[in-house]
Amino acid sequence: MPDYASLSRAELARALESLDSTPVAPDELKRLLRELQRHQLELELQNRELRETHQELEESRSRYVDLYDFAPMACVSLDGRACIRELNLTGAALLQRDRTHLMGQPFTPFVDPPDLSRFLQHIRQCLSGETVSTELGLRVGKSRIVVRLHSAPFSGGEPYGHLCRTAILDITELRQMQFRLSLTERLATVGTLAAGVAHEINNPLSFLMGSIELVVRQLLRQPELGPEPLDMLIKHLTDARTGAERIRSIVRDLGTFSHSEESPLVPIDVRQVLDLSVKMAMGEIRHRARLVRDYGDVPDILADGSRLGQVFLNLLVNAAQAIPEGGAERNEIRLRTRTLDGAVVVEVQDSGNGIPRELLGRVFDPFFTTKPMGKGMGLGLSISHGLVTALGGELAVESELGRGSVFRVRLPVAPAGLAAVSSPPASERSAAQRRGRLLIVDDEPLLAQTLKMLLEPEHDITILGDARSALEHLRDGTPYDAILCDLMMKEMTGSQFYEELSRIIPEQARRIIFMTGGAFTPSARDFLVRVSNPHIIKPFRKGELDKLLIPLLQ
Repeated sequence: MPDYASLSRAELARALESLDSTPVAPDELKRLLRELQRHQLELELQNRELRETHQELEESRSRYVDLYDFAPMACVSLDGRACIRELNLTGAALLQRDRTHLMGQPFTPFVDPPDLSRFLQHIRQCLSGETVSTELGLRVGKSRIVVRLHSAPFSGGEPYGHLCRTAILDITELRQMQFRLSLTERLATVGTLAAGVAHEINNPLSFLMGSIELVVRQLLRQPELGPEPLDMLIKHLTDARTGAERIRSIVRDLGTFSHSEESPLVPIDVRQVLDLSVKMAMGEIRHRARLVRDYGDVPDILADGSRLGQVFLNLLVNAAQAIPEGGAERNEIRLRTRTLDGAVVVEVQDSGNGIPRELLGRVFDPFFTTKPMGKGMGLGLSISHGLVTALGGELAVESELGRGSVFRVRLPVAPAGLAAVSSPPASERSAAQRRGRLLIVDDEPLLAQTLKMLLEPEHDITILGDARSALEHLRDGTPYDAILCDLMMKEMTGSQFYEELSRIIPEQARRIIFMTGGAFTPSARDFLVRVSNPHIIKPFRKGELDKLLIPLLQ
């Protein structure tokens, strides 16, 4: 019998053809032998085709595995318990673990705890047959990364049943870049308002200085005061305090809008955020239009106040700049709040120039602007659109050339049970407190002396002008009920003072109340977030400080 297995496909085909052309043998045995040879050749051809097909499939599978393993995005298949059933090498590298150790393990330990419920809901939706996407945080080692999950259901066969096949995109750098652009635009907006802010500060500063001058003159003229001059001095000082309060409020508003960290989402009344934005934008508005507030009752929404304030500030500045200066009585910027179909709707309407129909579709594009050079980067509306979308809302515009525009922000209502927690009444907070021993550590002597005079009627006060002296003083064993410590000092900062005191006298470190004129360095901001000690922002009223002292003096 010939060895057909060693023949090529072409040789096998030719052998089969020659077999067909062989004359019919007279003997039946030869006929049967020829039939067997025919079947052998046909089987060998089929086997050869199967082997070649199998080899092509193996090569295709190998290419697929390489594409899967080395894809630029992480890919994972999760079962109904969110356990890993498949994972490519890119996914293992993203999670910084060996792939063999991850198979069959739950994915949930990698999910940032605040996002865990959203992740599980994402898996449930996928396994129910939906193709879904969501954005959340992952904890990998000691780092937090931001990812977007794109998931689709598929059948994994036995024993897994339905699986969720998920692509994981690391968007940490993208979000950081968007955040930096957002901060740049926000600071640019605040810069645009600098003249108006200066106007707002200069007015109260003028009557603050004038009131103090009147008090000084009155005292110089009449060192011994009767009832009427005394009443007049009290009025001047009250006016001065009012001016100082207005300046403090403006500075704090600026701090809110220049705040660089992302804050957690909390229940917020949009009307309060709108009013804060109006205060910031009033320098742009007052010479162009009348401001009309048409506020309807609305429930709280879940948002970051500074980010939402940036959205409203951008819309207000754009509305003002769409109206020429000098016609304030003829023009109007109207703010509306209402509830519609289970959502909170905020409208900013202006009677300005309007937007041409052909440009309406581009107003939310990055770097698109109709303003003259130097009046903006064209990022304000684009960033605002992104911020609103990230909150699960919508930002839309309606406009007609020559008749003004309406920008409409639509935001979902905060979930039930997350209503803002109100502070207890002052009478409930003002629990009886004993006289305490207080240490003031501040390198600004005038402030320290002022604090001492304010607190001395009720407490025993010691002042030290730097943190090193305070450490030496505390080492001697003198205990204090509370330590009022400035955060930013020259020789030793408040945070360094806290770390050293925590090492040598931890009980005293827990009694520090930090005072700051603004934690403007990243390390100072991180420190205040990290420690549990209370802090208070200068300038502050004595009553605010008293509330922080209550727990330490019970």
